[in-house]
Order: sequence, then structure tokens, then C-alpha cells
Amino acid sequence: QTTAACPLYVGRSSSGSGSGSSGISKTASARGITQPEPEPQPPPPLPLRRLRFRRPIHTSGSLLALAALIMCQLHSDSGGGGGVAAAPLLDDSSAFSSEQMLLPRSMQKRHHHPGTSFRLRFQRELNASTESLDWENTCGGNWTGSETKIVTTPMRCRRKQKVLKDLQNQTIKEVRSLRDDDKSRETTSSERELANKTNKAIDITDMGKWNLHNSHYTFLPRLNANSSKLIMRHVHRDLQFYVGAFSYLRHAKLHWDFANLQAESVMSADLERMRASARRALCNVEVAINATNRLYPALAGSQLRRPMTRQLMEKRLQQFKTPLVELHEQATLAARGLKVTPPAFIPDQLATDARFVKREFVRYLRSIRHILQRQRKVELEQKKCTHRSPKAKARPA
Repeated sequence: QTTAACPLYVGRSSSGSGSGSSGISKTASARGITQPEPEPQPPPPLPLRRLRFRRPIHTSGSLLALAALIMCQLHSDSGGGGGVAAAPLLDDSSAFSSEQMLLPRSMQKRHHHPGTSFRLRFQRELNASTESLDWENTCGGNWTGSETKIVTTPMRCRRKQKVLKDLQNQTIKEVRSLRDDDKSRETTSSERELANKTNKAIDITDMGKWNLHNSHYTFLPRLNANSSKLIMRHVHRDLQFYVGAFSYLRHAKLHWDFANLQAESVMSADLERMRASARRALCNVEVAINATNRLYPALAGSQLRRPMTRQLMEKRLQQFKTPLVELHEQATLAARGLKVTPPAFIPDQLATDARFVKREFVRYLRSIRHILQRQRKVELEQKKCTHRSPKAKARPA
């Protein structure tokens, strides 16, 4: 008689039965042997590796079975074959990605290709320079000429003194900021070196070896430090030229960086620092002019003129050794995505132009400081401006 013809014993065996009969009673089902047993399904993936608690096996081999189960579980976790498929483990990169996906979008790290980021910044800056003038509205506001009540001449004199003093202090602050920034950086002469926070390209500490070029840069605006009065509208026009010069020099070098480096060079970054400084100085002068116009409404029309036109600015910029106007036009076309020839200029010429513009600009700021100091002293002596209120009475001797 075959085993298939015999019925299976599903009852509990006596205490004297062996371990084999106990195993049969626990694993056999009520169905026949001829029915296929269901395939074992892998356990659902768990966030933490935990062992399923099984019913204790009351046999002599329970400890061996438990040890074998633990070994199989460890073997499956280590990646060995033949065991139950465990939940996949994340490597470092995938774990970082999953953690990053759980963060808000504003807190996720953005990995941009440096060339792509520089290209976008190059296009944004050049396109903006064609839409508006870099030397216009440097303060970023719209002044409407608010009215102020002027009571007496001594009060007007004191207010003008405060306007001049504020302009003098802001000019001193700008000069010291440039000086301290230059001292904290090391000079490099390579046009291919990339910009960082510790290097610079325009050094004006030793200008003696460039004396042969002095005669060429006489067109740069200058002030006579021995003057007794600062003419605001002249200063406003001269500082516009310095902003335009630094801007066109930067755009020429920035186009060269875009064609050769796909990153910002140290010369381009240095010219950006100087342009920002010139814009701040121009803004301070505009604030002083607007404040003076409120004190003297009759002279408001002659104090501040409209910004210099692009045609006049480019006409004056053609006096540089570097063809700035032509290079600026090529840079704007390249920013629009058009095919243009790579910028052709001598890097030493552009470096020389930038060096002399920076030197004369710093000298210009220092002259503003000295003239304002002398002017305030003279006006105090002539108009006898006092800090006492005009309504206050003099005490009897």
C-alpha cells in the first residue's frame, strides 16, 4: 500500500512519540498530499530589520532551528543568495536623495553646472545693460521732490552743513572700504585665474612703472583738491563716466571669460567691485543734490541734470586703448545667443585701462573729501552758522 492511499494523522501524538511525529502534526494540513503546497511568500519590507516571533517549538531541536533561522536571516541581509529576499538597503547617495526629497523645495540643495550658471548671469547682465543705463538711478528710487519748511537763513545754513558733512563722511567711508578690501587680497596677473574672495587683478600701489602711460589718460575726470567749493553737477557728471567706464571694461572682459573660461575671472570680479563702488559714490552725490534742492528751490533746476546719454558716454569711452564700444556691442549680441567672433583684444591693454581708471577714481574721491572739508569751514566762517536755535535769546553777561 502506498503512502498516498493512507490517510494523514492529524491528531496530537502521545507524550512518548518522537520528534518526527510532533513535526508532522504541526506542519501537515487537513488537505491531501496530492494538492500542491503554496509557495512561501517573502515577508513585507520593514523599515527596521526585525525577526518574526514564531511559536516555540517544543522539541529537542528547537535551539538548533532558531540558530539556523538567525543565520539565514543574517545571510540574506549580507546579500547572500538562497535566502528570503530582504528589503533593499539604500546606499549613501540614494539615502541622501530620499532625505532631500523629504525637505521643502526651498531647503533642498541645488546643484547647477558652473558653466550654465555663469552663462545665465552673463546673459542677464548684458541684456539689462541694453535696457537701462548702468549710471542712471543708482539709488534705485524715484525722488518726487518732497517739500520742506524753511524758516530762517541760519536754519537753512545748518541743514546744508549737515548735507555736506554726510556726503563727506560717506566719501571717506567708501575710500576706506576700497583700501581695506585691497589690502585683504593678493594681486594676480593671470587673465585666466578665476575669481575668489582672496585675489584681485587691479593693483594701484606701485604706479611708478606706468608713468609712460600718464599722458594718454588725461581725459579721465579729475578734481583740483585745492578748490574752495564742490560743484555738485560737475561731480555728478564725472562719476557717471566712471560708472560707465568700469561697466564697459567689465563687459568686454566678461565676454572673453564666456568664450574662453565659462567662469568669471578675477579681472571681471574686480571691475564689478569698482563699478559698485562708483555707483555708491554717485548715489551719495545724488542724495546730497536732492537735499540741497529742497533747501534752495530756486536753484533746483541747475543742480541736477538728466543722466548722460549712451551716445555721449560711448563717444568718451572711445578714448581708451581697448575698443570698449565695439566689444560691448559684441558682448550684447553674444548674450542674445547670436554667433559672433570671439572678443579680440590685448589683455594687457585692458588691464592698463582698468588700472588707470581705478587710480583716478580713488583720487577723485579723495579730492571730494578735501574740498568738502574746506568748503564747510569757509561757509561756517562767512555765514556764521551756529548750532543754537534762532529763537534762543542770548544770556546776559
